[in-house]
Amino acid sequence: MNTGEDSRLTILVQQAEYKILEPARAHGWTLNISSKERNGLYLIVEASRGGHVHRVALLYSSGTDNKVYKQLSAMVEHIFFNGEPYHVESFAHGISTPVGPVDGFHDLLVKWNAGSTDGKFAPAECQEEATPVPTRSRLLLSETPIRAIWLRVRQLQSVTLASKVIERRVAEAGRTLDAQALRKKAEGLAYALRNASDYFQVRDGQSVGQRVLNLYYGTLSFAFAEMLAAPDGPATLEEIEASTKFGHGLFVLGQDPEDLVRFGPRPDDLDRLVVGILASGFFPTWMQVLGSSVESVAHMRPRNASDLVSIPEGSWTTIEQLFARIPEISDLFLDIFASPPAWLTPVYSSEANERPFHIGAPPTNASQTGRTYLDLIDLSGRLGRAGIAALPGPLAEIREMESEEPGRHFRVAVEHHADQRWFEVLPVHLSPFAHEALIGPVFGSVGQFRAISTVLLYGLSIVVRYQPSLWRRVQEGDLDHMRALVEAFLDVVERILPEEFLEQVSGQRLHAKQPGTL
Repeated sequence: MNTGEDSRLTILVQQAEYKILEPARAHGWTLNISSKERNGLYLIVEASRGGHVHRVALLYSSGTDNKVYKQLSAMVEHIFFNGEPYHVESFAHGISTPVGPVDGFHDLLVKWNAGSTDGKFAPAECQEEATPVPTRSRLLLSETPIRAIWLRVRQLQSVTLASKVIERRVAEAGRTLDAQALRKKAEGLAYALRNASDYFQVRDGQSVGQRVLNLYYGTLSFAFAEMLAAPDGPATLEEIEASTKFGHGLFVLGQDPEDLVRFGPRPDDLDRLVVGILASGFFPTWMQVLGSSVESVAHMRPRNASDLVSIPEGSWTTIEQLFARIPEISDLFLDIFASPPAWLTPVYSSEANERPFHIGAPPTNASQTGRTYLDLIDLSGRLGRAGIAALPGPLAEIREMESEEPGRHFRVAVEHHADQRWFEVLPVHLSPFAHEALIGPVFGSVGQFRAISTVLLYGLSIVVRYQPSLWRRVQEGDLDHMRALVEAFLDVVERILPEEFLEQVSGQRLHAKQPGTL
């Protein structure tokens, strides 16, 4: 076997595929390599479209014997060569067939296209029956992005438009709904969104306590809407109401003085209040629709702090730990508390991966498992290895890295199929006020930002309604530093949650931006 000839032929085939076949196929031409010279000197490509047939040759080098040029000139309409030109006039002497570098094939292709059209249309054989791809995202441009969000929310308060969203999402899920069932879902969705708007958008003259209550109940209405819009969600508003007969599905508990040893020296402070999840009620029902299987729940509401030892530890958390999961207010959190935040910033590691990050089509071999390396950055410098391990997603190879940049840096591997990108398998939180954030879940598996915010709003609402002495301390007493934190959180809720819930209801990713921004 002559390896030199084989190598030349391999190079020629690769060049023909890249420079001739691929570009021509993109214009609807059918192509094949009809002839390969056994010494690897040349090959012939045949292209057809709409009854028009063309043949071109590709030489390994422009410095090919004149006899080969003359032989090919009788077989093809154009001779291309690989590489740089070398005394072309001498080697191609005596032939009239055009000769040129293969990089010039596009100009010839344009002429082929023009000569094979049917009036204004390409040939019928080029027309493919394309299946429309659903729109997965929507760009909203406005000088005030939140107003653009609320405009879309108001549109879906129309039963007609709500029906169209539900019908589309049901069809995309491969399901069907009869007209009556579709109408009931749409009526419930439109009403829930009107209710959410009423609670969220009444702000003028409200005290902080009133804002807490309104935003909590508005968030519940948004959650109702999310459930009704889901193809597998409840069929009617009444069905959701049935779950609320068992309460909110959450509980708040203060701490008794005798539990100071276990829980710390401030039993009455707002941040030390416990918020937990119950086995029945609205919240666990909502989580079930979201696909968050909550394993750690309390089957009975604890009456005092000593009861916490008898329920799963993962079924409750503290107000402080809920605030730790709101990246948008992390600066205030770090000023007030000594504990670490419960989130990190994921950054693609160009150093540890094979190639720089790019937004391109990933490989298509789903049977293989890939690994992408990220740097997880904790600007507070407080989070340790155990906190990294508690983050969601398929993380492996966790190790701390030295860095000249602020904070602590951890290198991790993200395991995923070869046809996926790392941000498709990690629940990365995005918002206008924070870069990407990987947030630690509560109750074992509840990691959605809107769900964590709902739990925090619930805890604050209980204090506002039933613990006025504690709330007075927040408003005007020794806990007034917490008021700044609460108000900052409420501002975040007002901006982010309507957008997050609208995404869930519509089934589309939203990008609400000011004109001219990236």
